[in-house]
Amino acid sequence: MAKKFADTQNLIIVNTCCVTKEAEIKSLRKFRSAKRQYSDHKVIATGCACRLAPEKFHSADQVIDNVQRNEFIKGIFPEPEKSRYFLKIQDGCNGKCSYCIVAKMRDTVESKSIEEIVKEIKWAVSRGYQEVVLVGANIGLYGYDIGLQLIDLPKALSKISGLPRLRLSSLEPNFVNEDLIRCLKDLPFCRHFHLPVQSADNSILVAMKRQYDIVYLEKIVSLIAKSFTDVAIGADIIVGFPGEMEHEFDNTYKFIKGQPFTHLHVFPYSPRPLTSAYILGDPIDRRTKRQRLWQLKDLIKEKNHEFRKSLLGKSFDVVIEGSDSVPKGLTDNYIRVFIDGACKTKRVFVKVNRVTDDKTFGTVDNA
Repeated sequence: MAKKFADTQNLIIVNTCCVTKEAEIKSLRKFRSAKRQYSDHKVIATGCACRLAPEKFHSADQVIDNVQRNEFIKGIFPEPEKSRYFLKIQDGCNGKCSYCIVAKMRDTVESKSIEEIVKEIKWAVSRGYQEVVLVGANIGLYGYDIGLQLIDLPKALSKISGLPRLRLSSLEPNFVNEDLIRCLKDLPFCRHFHLPVQSADNSILVAMKRQYDIVYLEKIVSLIAKSFTDVAIGADIIVGFPGEMEHEFDNTYKFIKGQPFTHLHVFPYSPRPLTSAYILGDPIDRRTKRQRLWQLKDLIKEKNHEFRKSLLGKSFDVVIEGSDSVPKGLTDNYIRVFIDGACKTKRVFVKVNRVTDDKTFGTVDNA
C-alpha cells in the first residue's frame, strides 16, 4: 500500500482486522487515534473490518476494503525490513466453520500462478531474503480456483535451483497427508508446522463444523513427528466455545499434553456477527476463558522448554534477525536463538548450548 501511494504526501494507512471482537475494537481505536493525531494527513482505512462495518470508518478520506485492496496492489511485491520474506500464495476461504468470519469477508479463493510465485521467490532472493514464508488466508486451498492443488506447488518448486529456506504458515489439518509430506521433504523445507486445531473434543469440533475428529488429528500429528526429526508443531486453540464445559476443555488439555506440540496460539472465543455460531451467544464467562487460556499457556511453556532442552548440543540452520548487539535468529524448527559472538552472514549454523525457561542460546558452528 505504501508503495502504491508513494507519491502521496502526509499519508496514514490503517490496516484493520475483524477476526475477533478485540481485533475489531483495536482496529477502530487505531483509526480514530490516527484521525486525531494526524488531522492534517490523508487517512486511508483498509482491511476486513472496513468490509464488515464500513459505516464505522465513514470519516476516512478513503476506504479500501480487502477485496478492493487485493486488486489495487496486484503485482506489487512487499519489502519487509526483515530477514524473512512473507509471500502470499492465495487469499480467500470457502470453509464453513461456525465461529469464523474470514470466509464471510474473504469468500472468493484467489491463487497466484506457480509462475508468479517463482518470479516473486527469485525477486526475494535477489533482495537478500534468507527465508520465504508461504502465507494465505487458507493455504491448503491453494490452486482451488486455477485447477491446481497445494501439492502441485512444492512439486514445481523442487525443480528450481537456488531456492531459499521455505516455510509454510498455518495449514489446516485436513490438508496434511503423506503425499504432501513427501513433496515437502524434496525442498529446503523448515521443520515447522502450525495447525489450526481449535479444539480436541469431538463434540466441540462438530459444533465448530471442523472437518476432522480426534483420531484424525492424532494420525496427522504422528505422521509429522515421524517424518521430520526435531520438528516443531504448533497449534491454534479456541477456549470457551459455546458448549465447552470442563469435560470438553479437559479433552483438549489432555490431547495437547499427550502430543508433541511445541507452540500454541490460544484465543478466547469471540462471537462474530454473520457466523452460524453467533446465535449461540457467549455463555462461557470471561474469567473461565482466561483461566483455560492460561492453563494451556502454562502447559505449552513447559512442553516448549522440554523441546528446547532436547536440542542441546545439536546444530541448526539459523536466519539472523535484526542487528542488535547480541545477534539472534530463527532456526528452521522455529526456535529463536541468542548467539554468542558476531555473525558475519545473515544465515549461519548455530549449536545450541544453553536453554532457560524462556530463552535459547548457542554459538556459531564453524565445523
